[in-house]
Amino acid sequence: MTDERLQQFAASLVESTREHVFVRPEDNLLILRPNRVHFLNETATDMLRRLYAQEPVDVAALVAATAARYHVTEERVADDLLHLLESIQLILSDHTGCAPAVKSTLFGSHQRKFPVLSEIALTYRCQNRCFFCYASSPERGRVVPEMTPEQVCTVLDKIVDQARVPSVSFTGGEPTLYPQLPELIAHARGRGLRTNLITNGIRCAEEAYVARLTEAGLHSAQVSLEAGDATVHDAVVGNPGAFEATLRSVRTLKAAGIHTHTNTTINTRNLEALPALIDLLADMGQPYLSMNMVIRTGGAVGVPDITYERIGEVVLALKERANGYGMRFVWYSPVPYCLLNPVANELGSQSCSAADGLLSIAPDGRVLPCSSFEQGIGNLLHEDFQEIWDRRVARYWRNKEFLPPGCRECEMVDICCGACPLYWDEQGTFREIAPYLTDTPAWERLVWRFKRRYLGRVRGVGVN
Repeated sequence: MTDERLQQFAASLVESTREHVFVRPEDNLLILRPNRVHFLNETATDMLRRLYAQEPVDVAALVAATAARYHVTEERVADDLLHLLESIQLILSDHTGCAPAVKSTLFGSHQRKFPVLSEIALTYRCQNRCFFCYASSPERGRVVPEMTPEQVCTVLDKIVDQARVPSVSFTGGEPTLYPQLPELIAHARGRGLRTNLITNGIRCAEEAYVARLTEAGLHSAQVSLEAGDATVHDAVVGNPGAFEATLRSVRTLKAAGIHTHTNTTINTRNLEALPALIDLLADMGQPYLSMNMVIRTGGAVGVPDITYERIGEVVLALKERANGYGMRFVWYSPVPYCLLNPVANELGSQSCSAADGLLSIAPDGRVLPCSSFEQGIGNLLHEDFQEIWDRRVARYWRNKEFLPPGCRECEMVDICCGACPLYWDEQGTFREIAPYLTDTPAWERLVWRFKRRYLGRVRGVGVN
C-alpha cells in the first residue's frame, strides 16, 4: 500500500471509529466501547494512542516518530501500522479470527488495572414494582439519599480522570425519574464518555422527553421488557398499563436514532411467555435482544425461581428461537461452566465482574462491588477511586476469593470464576455443582467461610 493510500485508509478508519475505539495505555488495553476488550503490546498501544489523538490524522508524522523511538525503519513501521489497522477493521466487523495482528492467549494471562464499564444508579425510585428487583425498588428509593446533580458530575469526572473508564450507564431504580438526567448525559458526553440508559421505558414513551435525551448526546438504551404480551409483562412488573408504554418507548428511542435493545429477566412467571416475546421483537425488526437470570438479592430473596441446574435448557431453546429469526441472543448472567458453558454455546464469556470489570455506584455515591449489593466498599464523593479500589474488601471480590471450595482445580476456573456469589449466598449450598467439585479438607472450607464473612463482608440487598 502506498503512503497516500495508507494515509487515506488510516484517516477514514480513525474518523469513523473515534467514538467507538478507546486506547488505555495504563494497562495496554484496546476497548471497543462499551465492553469488547483486547490486550495490546507496547508498540501497538503507542501507535494507536498517538493515531487516535491526532486531529487531523497524519500517518507520515506518526510513522516517522515511531521509527525514531523504536530505532526501526519507517517501512517496517508503516507495514506494522497497516496490519494493526486492518486488524481493528476486522475486529469491528466481528472477524477477529482473520485479523493479521491478533493472536490468541490463555484466558486470564493479562491483568487489567482499571474497570471496563461503569454505572451510576441515580435513584432507587421506580414506577414499577418488579417482584425480582435486585435493588428492592421502589421501597429503597424512600430511604437511600440521592446525590445532587453537581455531586453526580463530580463522580463522572472521577470515572474519567481516576478510574479511566470510557463508558457509563445511568440506571436505578428508574433513572428517568431523576429530573436532571439530560444534563448529566450532556456532562458525561462532554467528558468523552459513551452514555447508555437502562430504563423501564415508561418515560421514554414520550417523544419530547426522548428528544431531550438525544440532544444531550445519549448513545444507547436498554429497555426492560418482560414478556410479549401486556398481561404477563404488567403482572411481572406490578404496574398495569406498563407494557404499552414500554413497547412504545422502544419505537420512540429507535426513531430518535438511539441504539436500543430490550433486556428480559427470565423467571418462573414469564417463562412460558418468552417465545412469544422473541416473535414480537423479530416482528419489530430488532437485530438482537438480551436476557439474564433473576439475581438472588432484593425482592428475589427467599422466592424460589429458576436454578442453575435448569437455566441451560431454557437459555439454549430461547437462543435457538432468536437465531432462527436472524437475531443475536445476548446472555448476561454468570453461570457455572460445568452446568452451562456459554463459550461453547456461543453465548460469550460471562463471569462475576464485582469490583473488577465493573465500577458500580449507588445513588448516594457509594461504590458497590456490583449493583446487587447493599453495602458499599467506599464512597467516590469523599474518596479517590484508587483508594477504594485497593482496599482489601475490593481485592477479595476482584481476586475471586469467593470461588466455591473445590473449584480451584477446574480447568475453566479462570473464565468461570464460580458463577454469581450472591446466588450461592442465597442458596446456602453448592449442591448443584457438587459432582464437579474436587474434595477439599475441612480447614480449607473453614478458611473460605472466614474470608467470605470477614473479608468479603458486604452482602446482597436484603441479605443478612
